[in-house]
Amino acid sequence: MKKTIRRHAVDILNSVSQSEAFAGNLIDAHLDEQNLSGTADGRLLTHLVYGVLRMQGHLDWIISHLYRGDYAGMDENVKNILRTGLYQLRFSERLPDFAAVNEAVKIAKETTPAAAGLTNAILRSYLRNPDKISFPPFDQNPALHIATFHSHPLWLVNLWLTIYGKEETLALCRANNELPPLTIRVNTLKISRNDLLEKLRTEKFSCLKTRFSPDGINLSDTPTPIQKTIFFKEGLLRLQDEAAQLVSCLVGLRNGEHVLDACSGTGGKTTHLAAMMNNCGRITALDRDHEKIKQLRKEVARMSVSIIEPVQADLKHRLPSEFLERFDHVLVDAPCSGTGTLRRNPEIKWRLTASGLDEFPKSQQSILHNASDAVKKGGHLIYCTCSLLSCENEEVIRHFLTDHPHFTVLNPSTAFSGILMDNRGFLRTYPHRHSMDGFFCALLKRRI
Repeated sequence: MKKTIRRHAVDILNSVSQSEAFAGNLIDAHLDEQNLSGTADGRLLTHLVYGVLRMQGHLDWIISHLYRGDYAGMDENVKNILRTGLYQLRFSERLPDFAAVNEAVKIAKETTPAAAGLTNAILRSYLRNPDKISFPPFDQNPALHIATFHSHPLWLVNLWLTIYGKEETLALCRANNELPPLTIRVNTLKISRNDLLEKLRTEKFSCLKTRFSPDGINLSDTPTPIQKTIFFKEGLLRLQDEAAQLVSCLVGLRNGEHVLDACSGTGGKTTHLAAMMNNCGRITALDRDHEKIKQLRKEVARMSVSIIEPVQADLKHRLPSEFLERFDHVLVDAPCSGTGTLRRNPEIKWRLTASGLDEFPKSQQSILHNASDAVKKGGHLIYCTCSLLSCENEEVIRHFLTDHPHFTVLNPSTAFSGILMDNRGFLRTYPHRHSMDGFFCALLKRRI
């Protein structure tokens, strides 16, 4: 029996719950396997999975009050059937209410037959009185209101309240539940931004230049997935949020320099650095993950970059002697909590724990310390994360400078200095302020 789109959505949500896989990767795999890319069904699948993950806390609040048992102990598959059904009833008009309920019951019968009656009862109970379950009022309990109504873990909301206050925390959590812009970076080794804009518009893409990045384009209407276009296949562009693009703009590269990208991943910033150097110089790209190194090699070929040398290495260990004091610039895009990317990766909200945050700064400090050994005298060390948490950002820098007094913070002069840079010279971007991912970046200089 062929699975329905809603059954596929539940299957993906179960996989997200049971593993460390990201929803985007699972959705892409399903779209390719089922030949759904660019179709109405493909868009529905994406809509349901991301919608449920973004609003999971909101949905769980309602379901837990309609269920007479221990909701925390409910089977995860049943939870995801109920979440998907309730999401359609509450937030989506793509299926009539009766059909959404019937579809949820059908999925329950196929996967967990004993829960079919429960599924029907809970969803129909909601439909009889959609306003029966109220949420905590914002003025009486702002933390619980934001956590439940705007679907974020309570511990994270409380943490942000101490940093940003009530109104800004509310704005941030609202923004995290919105669809993020689809942003691409032009590969200036092959084409200018203006020329790519013209090509995209000729193919009926709605697109505008990004506000801050000189190499970015925001796409608001895509007649076909951008990854399926000839422009992507020819290496004219890469998907990359504007905030990530700005990190490379801070480095101040010149042709012919030697750069170490200490945590390169699949090469978003690495290939941007190469383009900014006009393919003139040398970039050593390190990552501990063999699969990411393989993907980086493919990206280097697709984008016609010739100066990147991928190397598998783990910066949790000291660098070999041949790396010491050899690089004009060292970029550390540190593994982090990802709290600045919750619009794109909403599953992160439900995986993070308050106690688990302690591991990130320890790792970040170790990686930054080891990477700093590679910086030449007079060279630059760039530290960035896609986190909105001070323990992963300025606190890491503070600890580093205490132990490495021969480095100092620089306040770079850029076109966006007065808007995106704070008074200490740190780059900070926020979804609710700038409509881009939340990023932190510090530019340090080695003096001696």
